[in-house]
Formats: sequence, structure tokens, C-alpha cells
Amino acid sequence: MSNETIPCPACGGPNQAIPGAARMACTFCGTNLTIPEELRVKAAPRMSTTPPRVTPGTTPKPEPQPTVDTPDLLRKAQPIALGAWNAFAAWTWLRRLLPGCLIALVLLCLACLALGGLPFLLRSIQ
Repeated sequence: MSNETIPCPACGGPNQAIPGAARMACTFCGTNLTIPEELRVKAAPRMSTTPPRVTPGTTPKPEPQPTVDTPDLLRKAQPIALGAWNAFAAWTWLRRLLPGCLIALVLLCLACLALGGLPFLLRSIQ
């Protein structure tokens, strides 16, 4: 690994480059960092401890190696998570607003009924 560190633009934390990676997350705040070319560290080659089985007369098929680029997956999931958070925030806002609106509506209806009956009460008193 390189002795040089990559400073995070968000928090300023020093980060060591991950071997074989072009991007990484900051170890302090999680911000996506792109590792500059001159600081990239090559990954050590992986050695298989067991040779692949080959039946006579066939050619071995290479095993598929899943490559998951975590920052890309997080970047794709971010709009979905943001939409879910906004829906949750709207629900909590409406959950508190609706009962207040309903109470105000009932009070206004009662006030209208009371004020509508007020002239009749005043005539009967005189």
C-alpha cells in the first residue's frame, strides 16, 4: 500500500487507497472518493489453491466472477431511498396536520350553527 493518503473533500479525513479499486468510500464520513491514478494500488493476484476439475475430452469453462461496484449500486439506490424518505416525511407531516384540520372544521361548523341560531335567541329574549 502507498504511504500517501487521499484527503476526503467533505470531512478532510485521511484515507488509504484500497488495493485494486478506482473508487472507495471515506472511512470517516462515507463520501464516495475517486482514487487518483498516481495513488492507485494494484491488487495482488489471487491464486487458486485447488485446480479446476476437467473431465477428459472437454474444455474447462471459466467460472463467472461477480463484480460488484458498491459505489455504483449505492448511487443507483440513492434516488429510491430519497423518494422513500420524502414519502415518510410527507406522511408524518400529514399525520399531524389532518387531525388539527378536522378539529378546526368541527369547531367552525359548531360556531356557524351557534351564530346562525344567535338571531333567534336574541329575538326570543326581547
